[in-house]
Amino acid sequence: MQAQVKVSNTATAANPNAMLEIEATNKGLLLPRLSLVSTTLAAPLSSFVKGMLVYDTATINDITPGMYYCDGVKWIKVNNGAGGTATAANAWNLTGNAGTDPATSFVGTTDNKDVVFKTNSLERVRFTKNGWVGIGTITPKAALEIKGQLIIDTLQYGDVNIDKILVADATGKVKAISAFDLTAKILKKTYYVSFSGQTNFVTPASITDPDKISLYRNGVLINFSVFNINTIVAEIPSTQYDEIRIVQTL
Repeated sequence: MQAQVKVSNTATAANPNAMLEIEATNKGLLLPRLSLVSTTLAAPLSSFVKGMLVYDTATINDITPGMYYCDGVKWIKVNNGAGGTATAANAWNLTGNAGTDPATSFVGTTDNKDVVFKTNSLERVRFTKNGWVGIGTITPKAALEIKGQLIIDTLQYGDVNIDKILVADATGKVKAISAFDLTAKILKKTYYVSFSGQTNFVTPASITDPDKISLYRNGVLINFSVFNINTIVAEIPSTQYDEIRIVQTL
């Protein structure tokens, strides 16, 4: 047998698209009232039933009083996305919110879970449960970790005597060193070639590491080899009046 059911105190016909219709002008629908235990536990039901709708009366774990429905694997609070204590009245709106209080209003979690921001269904930013931020990574190893390039649009001019320079170690961790100490350890020496064919040049200090030496010919970086502890040999012979500059870091 097939039939439609309408519960009503009027004589109007049931809506042809409804299997069950409830019509009233002075009464409401009273859902089953029960005490849920957790959004991830079916209890007091024996199992999760997709489409089940109940009203919870308990406050426990991640459950607070309100209307919940089941998606087949968990309980989800109505007007609150994935559970919690928010309601439609205090939810964050796509067009912005007014009347917020920084002491109590926030975007985030009240349980021990990460917060993820996505665009085009791909994760872009993650706030971990311990407060670290990862941009382009889901496992930040510091308060802020960026996987990709960083651009700073505007910087003020610094003071070499008191400011610090940011450097990165082998792991990518950013550290600070004194700008004054760095510049004090950079030695420069300039030659103005008086005859063509010159290739040997004396360095500002004894050579301990060839990687700490840069050789420029008329402002262009060129390669060299080490001749002895105080001399390098340019790969390109100089011509008269060339400017040769050696920059050496101690």
